[in-house]
Amino acid sequence: MPTKDYQTDLLKRLANAEYAAQYLKVAFDEALIDGNKSAFLLALKNVIDANGGMQKLENEAKISHQHLYQMLNEEKNTTLETLTSVLSAVGMTIDFKPLVNS
Repeated sequence: MPTKDYQTDLLKRLANAEYAAQYLKVAFDEALIDGNKSAFLLALKNVIDANGGMQKLENEAKISHQHLYQMLNEEKNTTLETLTSVLSAVGMTIDFKPLVNS
């Protein structure tokens, strides 16, 4: 029985905007809980790859290769403006919800 390559299968699933949105939301929520943004940045890299890769993102988000590389490798703090530009280029937005039910 053939086995699936996890990364290839993941990228195929992440090409679906609804799936990618939920994937990013879970990674973002986890980063808010534990303060570690590495999982979110990895999730964002996977969504970028599923949507045409870094070169396409650089062109659509109008972000330099160096700035994008630094952002995705935690070499500097990401600004909200940069994050929203990257998310917009892959067809996503930020969604807010209460942490605790009222």
